[in-house]
Amino acid sequence: MHTYALGRPAADRFRSRWSLALGLLLSTALSLAALLAGPPADAESPRNMCPEGSFCVWPETGFGGQPRDLALRTTGIEQCTTLETGWEALSFANNTGHPVTVYQDPHCDEEADFDTHPTGSQTPQAGYVARAIKVWSH
Repeated sequence: MHTYALGRPAADRFRSRWSLALGLLLSTALSLAALLAGPPADAESPRNMCPEGSFCVWPETGFGGQPRDLALRTTGIEQCTTLETGWEALSFANNTGHPVTVYQDPHCDEEADFDTHPTGSQTPQAGYVARAIKVWSH
């Protein structure tokens, strides 16, 4: 009767080493592929797409679709400004330098949903369709 020092036949030790080497090789290849792919391409941030002094709106969540900007120079302070007829916003960015209240109602009626957003804020997904805004002086 023969006994082996490691308690396993040579063929089993070879298969075990081969499996370990193959696993390390696959792991290294996947890590290298991920490293070479680099980080995911980021879309331009809404702040960069929204000019200074403007409140920008997008028709889709996640800042998707063609943006429109409401410039502070054309928007009255503390006055309800309705978005263009037929235009509804699902995401927006405030780059006005002032707090902005966003209203679901096109006439800024507070019976519908509304929220005030500080300057520099970005909202990729509004909880309601925005139809009007009011820019505050403070």
